[in-house]
This record gives sequence, C-alpha cells and structure tokens, in this order.
Amino acid sequence: MKKLSAKAKKRIMANVTGYALILPLLIGLLVFTLYPLLVSLFNSFFYNYDGFSPYEEFEFGFGNYLRAFTGYESEVFWKSIGITFSYAGIMVPLGLVLSFIVALFLNQGLKGIGVFRLLYYIPCLIPSIVQSMIYLYIFNPNYGVMNDIFAGLGFEKSQFFDSPNYNAVLTFMFMNLFGVGGSMLIWLAGLKSVPKTYYEAAKIEGGGYFYSLVRITIPLCSPYIFYLLITNVIATLQICGNAYMISSSGGVDNNLLFFGLYIYRTFMNNNFGYSSALAYLLFIVIAALSALLFRFNKYVYYEGDN
Repeated sequence: MKKLSAKAKKRIMANVTGYALILPLLIGLLVFTLYPLLVSLFNSFFYNYDGFSPYEEFEFGFGNYLRAFTGYESEVFWKSIGITFSYAGIMVPLGLVLSFIVALFLNQGLKGIGVFRLLYYIPCLIPSIVQSMIYLYIFNPNYGVMNDIFAGLGFEKSQFFDSPNYNAVLTFMFMNLFGVGGSMLIWLAGLKSVPKTYYEAAKIEGGGYFYSLVRITIPLCSPYIFYLLITNVIATLQICGNAYMISSSGGVDNNLLFFGLYIYRTFMNNNFGYSSALAYLLFIVIAALSALLFRFNKYVYYEGDN
C-alpha cells in the first residue's frame, strides 16, 4: 500500500476540518429545510389531510390544488391572491423609490449625517412582531394617537386596520414604509461604489445634478436595483408575520388576508394537505416571477462588462 505524502495528509486533514465545520449547517439544512420541504410536498397530494391520521384514510391526487381554483374556498383563495399582488404591486416600486430618495439624501457629505443614517435604520432593528404591536396602539380606532392627530387637523376618525374597505390595506402599507431603512443601506453601498471621476467628467461637460443622476448614478446602480427588486418581490409575496399580528383573522371581510396568512390559517385549522398545496403554489408563483425578472439581467451593468 502506497504511503501518503505529507502534502496529501495535510490536504485530507484540511478537507476533514472543513466538512466538520460545516456539518452543523448541513444537518440544519437537511433537518429543518430539505426534510420539511419533501414532507410538505408529499402531504399536499393527500386531500384534506389533517397531519395526524394515517395516510390511507385520505384521497391521493391533485384534489388540494384543484380545490384552490374550483373548490368551495376558491373565493377566499382568489381574494387573498388579489390582496397580496395588489400590495406587492404598490409596495415594491414605492419602497424602492422611497429608499433610493432617502439614500440620496443620506449620501451627502454633511456634518452629522451619520445620525440620520442611524435614525432611518433603527426601525429595521426592531422585530416585526414588536413593530406590529406598536402600530396597533398608534392606529387603535378608540385611543390611538393617529386619530388624535386626525381630530386636531379636522378630519374624521378612521377605523384603520378595522376598516371594512381599502383603508385597512393602506394603513398596513403606511406601517411597512417605515422599514425602508434596510433597502436604504443597500442603496448607500451602491452610491458609494460609483467612481467620483464620472461625476467630475459630467460636470466638466456641463451636466447638472439630474443629468448625472439619470445617466450615471442609476445605470451604475442597476445591480442594486435588480437585487432589491428580486428580494423585495419574494419577501412581499410571503408576508405573514405582520399581517397575523395586525389581524390574525384576516381583517374585516378578509381585507387583510394576505396569501401567507391564508396558508397559516389553513394550517392551523388542521388542514395540512391543503396548506401544503397552497405553499407550493406560492413557491411556483415566486419561482416563475423570479425567472421572469432574471430575463432582465442582461440590462444590468456589472463592473468589468464590455
């Protein structure tokens, strides 16, 4: 048997050490990610499966998936889809634009600007559950401070989250706009990466601030636009925790029943099969939208591209 060289032994020990270091992560991925994914996929094909009874008692097939579109819960399903996509269609572009404007302001070399950066980012450090509890008090229709402000300005009091119309969703949007600090931080990194020589050249050629913004800043920040667009779309379509804290029932007439909350509510009603099917439908939609958005990757400028 050929004896291993000292170099080969060192390489083997390095590999063993590396695998030992990532072993906890691998175990976590297998136990808490891959296994639940496979089990939920399997459960999604058992119609009305409750998670406790033997599989033999339930019908196997695409019944749960068909139920979402044609079953007795299809009306609730489509309403949650409409609410979720309407919310995402407004919040994703609005959040990107607002966080970009804030980042432009915070990118100025003014004295004490670091304090403002901290203040804008602080809301992102507060857990979403705690934020929701705070806003529940602020927008409480009976003793909330927001209705006091409305009364002082001469407006009628609002029900906010308890409103039976679109005011509930608008209030929810307003609440989540305070979380633009996370995107703002990424925008700041993008703005800092733009070489100052480009702005100096544009200034010499007579280009003003908005010319530089449109022709230099935005094109060179396109990788950050693409990244934020992808991540915000995925996160917005999966929104659940905040919605549950605001109204675990889904609001008045289900006007706050986001799709993630609809999945959770179905799961808590011991309908594991249907909730698993809904989760995989959401996965398919997110995967399709991500693939569609990646088609625009060719328009993104990356440093080093010719």
